[in-house]
Amino acid sequence: MNMNRRTLSLLATPAVVGALTIAVPALAGTGTSPTAHQTRARHCSAVIVISHGRRVRACLLQGPRGPRGFTGFTGPKGATGKTGAPGGKTGATGKTGKTGATGATGPQGATGAPGTIVAYAIVQPTNSPPTANLINPSNIAGVTEPSTGIYCITTTPGVSLAPGIAAVSPEVSYGPIAAPGVIAVNAQHTNCPAGDFEVETYAPGGTGPATGYAFTIVIP
Repeated sequence: MNMNRRTLSLLATPAVVGALTIAVPALAGTGTSPTAHQTRARHCSAVIVISHGRRVRACLLQGPRGPRGFTGFTGPKGATGKTGAPGGKTGATGKTGKTGATGATGPQGATGAPGTIVAYAIVQPTNSPPTANLINPSNIAGVTEPSTGIYCITTTPGVSLAPGIAAVSPEVSYGPIAAPGVIAVNAQHTNCPAGDFEVETYAPGGTGPATGYAFTIVIP
């Protein structure tokens, strides 16, 4: 009979009703078989004390996750920190390594094709009487000066004279006159034998051949 009165007393007050409302889901999970309530996370943090020394533990069931809130505004940028101190000193330069051994000499390359120059020489006039000498000749056998400023140049046998072409230029270190003259080839070689090259030298501004001017000749 006393138990019935305490039960009625608990149910009569609003506070007890609220406490039982919270406690019923927790008490319902005391059976032997697991229920849906047992699989959810429970938070039991509040203890409600009721009259006559009885206590009821309040366990709250976790509800479904709510929608994600909006992202907050970006906070203000913090102040720039101070520049750090410079690093240590540059290390000393290492010593230069030893020179490696000289490699072996490579094999000799193939002989190149023959050049196109077949004869050349420096012609040195002696001026009195009109004569001439050859300096460093190649495939040129001789030179004569039959008249003032007219030079006949003879090549060695085997040098083809068919093109009749030669290149000449002034030379200032071997002649009696240390100044460049005007040097010209006479392709018709009117003053020399048919097998010779004819070269004529002139003083600058002169109207006729003049002796004393050295020159080079190249026969391609």
